[in-house]
Amino acid sequence: MEQGWTERDLQQLTEALRTVFEDVSAVELPPESAGHWQDDAMQVSYEQGGGQVSCVLRRRVVLNGVSYGIQMCAPLAGNTLPEDRMTERERELVREDLNRDFLTGAYNRRYIETVLRAELEALVAAGGRAAVALISLDNADRLRYEHGQPALDQVVCTIANQWKKHYDAPGRRIVCRLHGGVLLVACKEMDAAALAGEMKRYYAEMPCGCVAGAGMMSRVSFTLSIGVADTAEVHSWEELYHLCDGRLREAAAAGGNCIRA
Repeated sequence: MEQGWTERDLQQLTEALRTVFEDVSAVELPPESAGHWQDDAMQVSYEQGGGQVSCVLRRRVVLNGVSYGIQMCAPLAGNTLPEDRMTERERELVREDLNRDFLTGAYNRRYIETVLRAELEALVAAGGRAAVALISLDNADRLRYEHGQPALDQVVCTIANQWKKHYDAPGRRIVCRLHGGVLLVACKEMDAAALAGEMKRYYAEMPCGCVAGAGMMSRVSFTLSIGVADTAEVHSWEELYHLCDGRLREAAAAGGNCIRA
């Protein structure tokens, strides 16, 4: 969203957000902060203080070569999120950001629950078919202990980018990050056997390692476990997800570095 930003755009956005959020701030970021942002999508977190839980949204925009950080904060009231109090225009400004994982740039769990799930259910109702795969980084806790969280984050970004090369085709194929080192790939008009075979080929060609770390860099090698299922095997989204998860667990229990379908 930073392309074409002007001072007026930044001012109008912050003024509009102040009608929705309890606290809005925009500050100039030091040049070295750029390394802490994997992309310019929205960062979403929840913070507790003063006897209440607040939703905190952060994003970066670039104006005339200078980075600015925008922070929005509002207390949660029951199940109502700050986005629910926005006008349609304000939703359009940030909706895409809220559907993106701030670390990898892939779609996030929110997108899965609000968009992808409905699309797959409509596809099945119309007689179509779709395949879904869950991908998990093997031994993530050990890698975090040995190399640190910053290095693990870089590994997750590397993995997501590798799969996005093959499955980033809007409307047909998509990559999402659920949490930690767990990704989801969904492909319309494909069955589990076909998706598993295709992913096996891509995985065999994938460079399973990256140079990562903070300060002293080191090469971190990794392997993946993958579980695949399709809509013809189940009757609901929940069943499809749990079937994929069960096969993912089977792959991990077998030592990882393999695909189960």
